[in-house]
Amino acid sequence: MTTTRRTTVTAAVAGLTGACLGIGGVSLALWSDSAELGGSVAAGYQSFAVGAPGATEPAPTGSAVYSVGPQEAARLVSDGEIAVAVQVDSLSQGNKGLHYVVTPPADWGSGVFGAARPTLFAVDSPGDCRIEVLSPESVPEPSGYESTPVPSTYSESTDPVAEFWCLYAAYDGAPEVGEYANTAGVTARAPEGTEVRAEDTWDATVVARHDPAAEPVHTITFTSTTFRPGEQP
Repeated sequence: MTTTRRTTVTAAVAGLTGACLGIGGVSLALWSDSAELGGSVAAGYQSFAVGAPGATEPAPTGSAVYSVGPQEAARLVSDGEIAVAVQVDSLSQGNKGLHYVVTPPADWGSGVFGAARPTLFAVDSPGDCRIEVLSPESVPEPSGYESTPVPSTYSESTDPVAEFWCLYAAYDGAPEVGEYANTAGVTARAPEGTEVRAEDTWDATVVARHDPAAEPVHTITFTSTTFRPGEQP
């Protein structure tokens, strides 16, 4: 059996693509794939975008980052908690599925977020990622940092699949880094000649100094890949 394969990838102009698909402002890639294997032919568009709910940004390379830094650290110190919702939009037409992996920071550093020990987990909607409905005790354990929002079954849908992630952190103040104690004494002589001595001792707990303005930028990376029927995501 003779097998031929031709793959073409063309970057689509956002405005033209949006007009064709009815998806304004979405950056998509056009792909076509044909093979003489029982006459299987597939073609379609794909898109991957990440950002705040309702304001995702296209990721033409298939990889995107969402960042938190000084602004979020200031809110965390001020409110004692923070919940940041992230939206991921995925679209893949034809019979190409779409899978993505989420990579949180390996180290949150020694600043505000490092002391808060953030947790990243999937939620059903942005409404499930609010400090009003979350607490350190109610935050679920992460069940995996990946998703397959689009299966490899044939699809002509022009509506991206929206999924949501939540970054939650609680801040109880700067951590203790040590203790300090000191004793001061003074000796004096009373008018009648008696020596008088007084002492005073005090101690304090030393805590780290956290300046939200000095908080580094932390990035959460979202990396997408496509796959065909029979392939592992």
